[in-house]
Amino acid sequence: MTRAAQAGPVFLVPGQGGDPRGALADVHDASPAVRAACDQVLDEIEAVIPDTGAGLRRVLLDRSRSVRMEPGVPQLAGYAVSVVVGRALSARLTPYAIVGQSFGEIAALVCAGAFDVADGARAVRALNAAFRQVEGRGAMVLLPELGEEACLRLLARAGLPELRLACVNAPDQTIVSGPVEAVEALLAFGGTPMTRLAVPYASHHPALGAVAGRFLRGLRPLRQRPLRVPVHSPVHGRAYDDGEDLRRALAGCVTQPVRLPETLRRLGPGLRYVELSAGDAVTRCVRATLPGVRAFAPLAGDRDWLLATAATAATGG
Repeated sequence: MTRAAQAGPVFLVPGQGGDPRGALADVHDASPAVRAACDQVLDEIEAVIPDTGAGLRRVLLDRSRSVRMEPGVPQLAGYAVSVVVGRALSARLTPYAIVGQSFGEIAALVCAGAFDVADGARAVRALNAAFRQVEGRGAMVLLPELGEEACLRLLARAGLPELRLACVNAPDQTIVSGPVEAVEALLAFGGTPMTRLAVPYASHHPALGAVAGRFLRGLRPLRQRPLRVPVHSPVHGRAYDDGEDLRRALAGCVTQPVRLPETLRRLGPGLRYVELSAGDAVTRCVRATLPGVRAFAPLAGDRDWLLATAATAATGG
């Protein structure tokens, strides 16, 4: 039997930037298993963040996708989506591994059992609090047609040393991070397609040591548990180990770049990949990195697969 036939899927948890509004509306109504997972997860979040829990339900189940989100809610809602989909699928599928991209490492560690849902929500809140002092002062830009070397050459030509490579998402897709003024200068410089991301601050930048320190202090009360599933970090370039302080590892992600293709190549093409988010951005990066791989985005284009898998779990099949 091949490795792909023996192994469960690799769960993929993206970072920030997607719109979580209405993400669970269709599957919540169509699947008792997803509805149960959603209600359980949101109850656990609401227990520790009561002023946000009810609002999360409105955000995630609103079909109009027009609910106004207060600061901090997009991050918490994105976290909730990943944990809900991961819990619904894990009732039927045992993942081979979980890959968290940037902010997604929080939900990845929760799905792997290293932290419970409530502590994951506390981690999201701690991250938001850590960045609050620098909100509006930094930004991030997606370069959808430039790989790492080409991105670095562009920054050199533009003469913007304040900007740094923040993420390598795919062989020909990168993100840069830095002060707002430098980001605006890069957008004006042009030379390649660019999109400013809907993130209220810069991340994965070496100048954010103070933010990383605040984040770590906010994470200290969290209780770390043994990992049930391997979690691979595209920031640290390896699978995490129960012997390390995962709170410190999370804080380290604030100042260091993400390199997703390296992680995907280590895992290899002989596995299935499933994105736990409202979109398919990471799924597309997987396909660009590992051509021909089987990759699913349950809430974006593979809803029937999610419903069938969840229904099998619910019936015990």
